[in-house]
Amino acid sequence: MRTLLLIPVLLALAGPAVAASPIPVETPTESRPLVQPVNIINGNDDRDSLLLLGPSLGLSAEEIARIRTVSGYVGCLSPSPSVGSAALFLDNSQILTAAHVFFEPSGKRRWKCFFKNQSADPVMIDLMVDDANARFGSKKPKPGSNNDYAVVRLVEPIKGARPFPVSDVPVQKGDALIVVTAHPAAMAKTVDRGIPVVQSCEIMRVPRSSEKTSFYRSDCDATGASSGGMNLSRVGGELVFRGINITTGPWQDPKYKGAPYDEKGGSVTTALGTDAAILAAGRALQAAPWPPAPAASGATP
Repeated sequence: MRTLLLIPVLLALAGPAVAASPIPVETPTESRPLVQPVNIINGNDDRDSLLLLGPSLGLSAEEIARIRTVSGYVGCLSPSPSVGSAALFLDNSQILTAAHVFFEPSGKRRWKCFFKNQSADPVMIDLMVDDANARFGSKKPKPGSNNDYAVVRLVEPIKGARPFPVSDVPVQKGDALIVVTAHPAAMAKTVDRGIPVVQSCEIMRVPRSSEKTSFYRSDCDATGASSGGMNLSRVGGELVFRGINITTGPWQDPKYKGAPYDEKGGSVTTALGTDAAILAAGRALQAAPWPPAPAASGATP
């Protein structure tokens, strides 16, 4: 299995200093006034380790292990670093995440990209970000928009990994969510970087989408590197992949920290649904032919 760089480099990228994103990021305070780089909704920051919170969220030991295998970090190294969260989607050879992880603010595509899961025995695998092996919401996805999604192939599958299925039961207001992120910045609690971070939250509204992509609003807490975080929900007793974190409210204003859910005030987090356009993109990539020799992610696209 071909990895990109030594693990210490990855861990350095996985910390709070990450590329700009509609899910907020933390930057050095000496370069700007002190701000609150979080969007904590409805009181305290409820996020914590999957191993600690999992049982209280109704997750079995098998489900906890499965989450650790299919979810983790996604990032790119060139021409500027970027890191977020991602999860396997539909099969064990492609991931779903936020498209802005792969694009600089100028719209230039990043390369030298990777996925690293958070299993007890983690693997880090290159991603193929060329047009033949990636499906983006648009040629230049707008961060935080309905086209801010990416389905991208791994150089090789993760053996034995079973992605969570997509349900054809529509999401509804009041549905309970378990949101999984790799290691968001500026959390209230300290969590080992090798363990996923989870939170129980709720779908607060499901607006009618004028785009091909569906979306919904929740009271889930969000900070830097939460982008692409997997939203799980239980349907008929089975955990299903409901959506991914895309954007959150006015995180730079301290008065919003812990504020009640309020869409107009910005105390809200938005997720794109895994149905509609995202599901179509994932299935299209599954059906697309693989290159005879996988393209190196280190090559400039």
